[in-house]
Amino acid sequence: PEDTRLTRAFSGRAGRSLATEYVAAAAAPDAPAPAPYPVQRGLTQAMREAAAKTGDLARMQAWAGQAAGLAQAVSAGEVLGGIWRGVEETLG
Repeated sequence: PEDTRLTRAFSGRAGRSLATEYVAAAAAPDAPAPAPYPVQRGLTQAMREAAAKTGDLARMQAWAGQAAGLAQAVSAGEVLGGIWRGVEETLG
């Protein structure tokens, strides 16, 4: 949870995001309050699209759960293989 933060900076609705530079700047005491949804989403659209094209995580909408730091970098095949093995064990 230390690397995530609740924010309305991207859409105007609360969501848990990685604690990026943009999220921190939007939470600064002197930052303007975000506009309501969906206005804020429209205001940040160009920034989010540009960030996605260039891989700029600092300005990208990077939603993450509270346990995001526990995630492992594994392929989809490995995840599905593990699920399948669990199903086989359960069904015996």
